[in-house]
Amino acid sequence: MGMPSYLILPGVNEIAAAVVELAPALHRALERRADTEIDFPRPPDLQLSALRLVRRHPGTTVRELAGELQLKPNNASALVTAMVTQGLLVKEHDRADRRVVRLRLTDQARQRHDAVQGLFTGYVEAALAALTDSERRDVAAALPVLHRIVEQIKAGE
Repeated sequence: MGMPSYLILPGVNEIAAAVVELAPALHRALERRADTEIDFPRPPDLQLSALRLVRRHPGTTVRELAGELQLKPNNASALVTAMVTQGLLVKEHDRADRRVVRLRLTDQARQRHDAVQGLFTGYVEAALAALTDSERRDVAAALPVLHRIVEQIKAGE
């Protein structure tokens, strides 16, 4: 007699496929829901990623932004130029080395970023609240592992 089906773990391929499908589905669900509640155009995903990075690390350089977002330097520069033009980012010269340009969010970008992130977080909090304590513990336990997967993919492993 074999192992009960509820004890059989799916294979790596099935888990990988599920993660690949789940991540964009979650992101799309968050975006679509937020789009119904915000009264300004939500920045494109790449811009939101840049805003998150600069929000977390004010003074980030264009080179650091390129590395974190895995962009070619010229693409990162074009992204930053567009975001400066749109009033989302401000470039400031480094006090110690005037050749270095540091980035910070404008007040408008900070407010909009925080509004979108607040909605996203609220939706996930409400969904988590609907789960059992055991399910929430499972989600919490998976987070460090998911972060490791992201880091391994970034590193090309």
